[in-house]
Amino acid sequence: MLPLLLLLIPTTIARSKHRQMTTEVAAGAEDCFFLPEVKTGQSIELEYQVTSSSAATGNNDITARLLSPAPTLAVIFESIMRNDGSFSGEAEESGDYKVCFDNKDSSWSDKILWFEINVEDPEDDYTDDDDYFDPEDWDNMVKENEDTETLFELKVDDIKTSIHAVRMKVGKMRHFQFMRGGSMSKDVHQAESNMGRLNFWSALHLLLMLVVGVSQVYMVRQLFDDKSVVHKMTARA
Repeated sequence: MLPLLLLLIPTTIARSKHRQMTTEVAAGAEDCFFLPEVKTGQSIELEYQVTSSSAATGNNDITARLLSPAPTLAVIFESIMRNDGSFSGEAEESGDYKVCFDNKDSSWSDKILWFEINVEDPEDDYTDDDDYFDPEDWDNMVKENEDTETLFELKVDDIKTSIHAVRMKVGKMRHFQFMRGGSMSKDVHQAESNMGRLNFWSALHLLLMLVVGVSQVYMVRQLFDDKSVVHKMTARA
């Protein structure tokens, strides 16, 4: 099967990118996703978790890899046959990074996994001072008060710091919610699988009890029937 190619694009005009999704990796296959146009200095965070497998005897594990941009394609992160994993690091070169989930070690079990990728740019919360005022208005303010420029820069720096701190905390809260959602999805799949096996074995035991009960009633009636083969055999004995 050809690897699946998916561009992880930002949801806003910011340079940071975020994506979380659930996908199914077929047995004996490898699915790959790309992080386009990652810049040097940006941080990359990867979280994944295998939630279920198609075979009842299959293990909820998979091999995950993070590769650097071509032509080097160096393995930055590798987690071999585990049910979950995470990576956090800084991009050392610019380009399209590659994330692969390898299920080639499994011959019959398809794996369903959830993963989240964050590419954070430290300069997303900062803008140029020229965006706040028209140049002519700024010159007039400086002429009226020589301390205006220093005061303005001080206030803007404070606002930038506060916005950046709030943004980082909101990002952590969102990440925690996604992780909780992934864990809940895994528990739901496990509960559904256990319920299916429980229903199957319960129905099998009920059917067996009915067969045994009917057989016992039939044998007892045959013992008291003069024309039955069972009665004749017991009479001779």
